[in-house]
Amino acid sequence: MKRVPVQLLAALLVIVVTAPSVFAQTPTPKVTINGLFDQVTSMGRNFYDGNVSRDNDREWYARTRFRPDFTFEVGRVKAVLGLEIDLMYGQGGPNDGGFPGNTTGSAGGLAVVGAGNSTTGCKNNSNGCLDLNTDVGGMIEIKWIYTEFPLTGKDSIMPFIPVETMARAGGQPWGSLANYKVVYANGDFAGVSAVTTFAPNLTTKVAFVVIEDQLAGGNRAAANTRTSRGEDYAIIVSPEITPFKGLDIKPLYSYFHADGLTAGTSRHSVINRRFVGSGATNSSAANGGSAVANTSDSTNQEERHTVGIDMRWRMGPFGFDPSVMYQWGTSDHQAVRTNGQVGRVEADMSSWIVDLLGSFTVGPFLLEARGVYTPGNKARDNLAQSIRYYQPISMDGNWWAGWGAILGSGVDYFNSSLLTNQARFIGYDRYGSARAALRATYNITPALAFWGIASPSWTAEKVDTDTGATPGLGTGSISRTTVSDRSWVEGDSRYIGAETDLGLTWRFAPNAAFDLEGSYLFAGAALGTAELLNGVHTRRDPNDAYQLAARVRFAF
Repeated sequence: MKRVPVQLLAALLVIVVTAPSVFAQTPTPKVTINGLFDQVTSMGRNFYDGNVSRDNDREWYARTRFRPDFTFEVGRVKAVLGLEIDLMYGQGGPNDGGFPGNTTGSAGGLAVVGAGNSTTGCKNNSNGCLDLNTDVGGMIEIKWIYTEFPLTGKDSIMPFIPVETMARAGGQPWGSLANYKVVYANGDFAGVSAVTTFAPNLTTKVAFVVIEDQLAGGNRAAANTRTSRGEDYAIIVSPEITPFKGLDIKPLYSYFHADGLTAGTSRHSVINRRFVGSGATNSSAANGGSAVANTSDSTNQEERHTVGIDMRWRMGPFGFDPSVMYQWGTSDHQAVRTNGQVGRVEADMSSWIVDLLGSFTVGPFLLEARGVYTPGNKARDNLAQSIRYYQPISMDGNWWAGWGAILGSGVDYFNSSLLTNQARFIGYDRYGSARAALRATYNITPALAFWGIASPSWTAEKVDTDTGATPGLGTGSISRTTVSDRSWVEGDSRYIGAETDLGLTWRFAPNAAFDLEGSYLFAGAALGTAELLNGVHTRRDPNDAYQLAARVRFAF
């Protein structure tokens, strides 16, 4: 009986003696902050409203962006909180966009610009406006909020699995989970991801993306009154293979599922007159819901598969980055059937994209060439039956970034999608895309570089210019709209135009750079539009557009 307490005391003594050494090995918690400040100003003409046939739209404005990331680390486990604040200089709308004075829910007050397009009184994409005395509240966006931790391998949740897997859960960046080049998935998403390292030259990357979720009871009411829009998600599987130094190969498989309406960034919204309501592919009426309640019937479903390969090859001064994707599936909509009745119609989806980038470096000079082609639908095609344009899951407005400032994303990245919205969707409306570009960069010193770009652009199918045009203010924006019964009859032109850009980057201080960029678009016939003037269908020819932008960036 007396031996038991002695044994307990001995055990406690062992714990007390060994505890300090255990705690001494605990990693020290660490908090780091990095990010950037941007001060941007730009002026331009004739591309802000998406309609180059009317050239009285012009502006000169300035704004600031603060984008910090807070990283909290203990050993190999870390959590990241990424914030973003975008504020325009000066009040641009009915109010400064702050709360509680602003009850519209939009910075500066809500304004409607054309069918399916709404903007704010402040600069599009900004959180608010810095008015006099600059007291603006409620302006912080949450960009990233995730935890990264070892899932398998040593000191992990499942240490019995020998290979190392690092997982993330929460709101996180795409990074290279799906592609190297921005061609399928870019920006941020909510969900979980895992990166498993089998060997130094072989890893697998997997992601489960929660796009829209359904809470309990949300699907009980009628389709046009329920609060849920269904369960929308995507699965990404993408290995990375390096067979030898200089060559990286990244295959991709992605499955996307949507119930009824879905996120505008994942489904390109284009008009089809045969849909119920004659609206767009992501409209409530076409998906069996109520436009007033922004609902849909979740039994109208979309199943989309995407396979492809992304590569990076470097050999001496040469580089080659090809990307090839193929996409297929089905998509349900409420539409007028061939027998004249209204009901569910299933569309066959099939499309692809080829994006080739080559480079050559000699001394301080870099020459790059890029070509892209992806098919589309003809103007009179019934999109309730056939969809032939490529749809990425998310581009976040960054497709063609660095290759143009009017038809792509440049120094003032807020203006990248306004004219054609291709920075979000790659193709122009339903018509696909065909682009070529040359970019030359000369580094006079390590701190000073000059560059120039020349890029002609077409669509794969002819654009019907007997339609209207509205700006790409958001993921739900519709590039081409119905004007009259002459709309959506036949295509007229494939040529969007040719953009030229000249710019410089001057790294004038540690972690600080000044960027200057001038852009000019020689508008093509495909950007022509039509409108009703006194009830008469009238065509308007396109005019050229330009932009000049400057930015001071401080990174820390």
